[in-house]
Amino acid sequence: MRKLRAPDLTPKILQAVIEILDDWKGKLTWELLLDEVHRKFGIRYSRFTFAEYPQIANAFALKKQTLKGSWSRKVGNPRDEKVRAALQQVERYKAKVQRLEQENQLLLEQFVTWAHNAERKGVTLMMLNSPLPKPQRGQSKGVC
Repeated sequence: MRKLRAPDLTPKILQAVIEILDDWKGKLTWELLLDEVHRKFGIRYSRFTFAEYPQIANAFALKKQTLKGSWSRKVGNPRDEKVRAALQQVERYKAKVQRLEQENQLLLEQFVTWAHNAERKGVTLMMLNSPLPKPQRGQSKGVC
């Protein structure tokens, strides 16, 4: 019997996977990530599916690198629940900032490549900055 294929990743699930990675604590493997996504959404994806999405692959690699370099000394937990929640939120935000900075760096590198290629093809800055054409609303083709 043939195994059913998991549905395509939606933007909602893609963002949720990245948030799972931002919040991740402890050992990180593809299998553990896949298990967590399966637990949360009831859908079993493969490692290869996640690796096809640069946002997930980059967030995974960055988190793995961050966890590898982190110091495993236990820090005492504050007694106040609000303080613990605030510290957890700070950790999530730090992870998100680090991931977004990495994504920004990749986009800047891609921009440099595009700018170089545009210059080689004779595309000027004026051509690149020209406004997009206005959409022709209210004019449908072939409808009377």
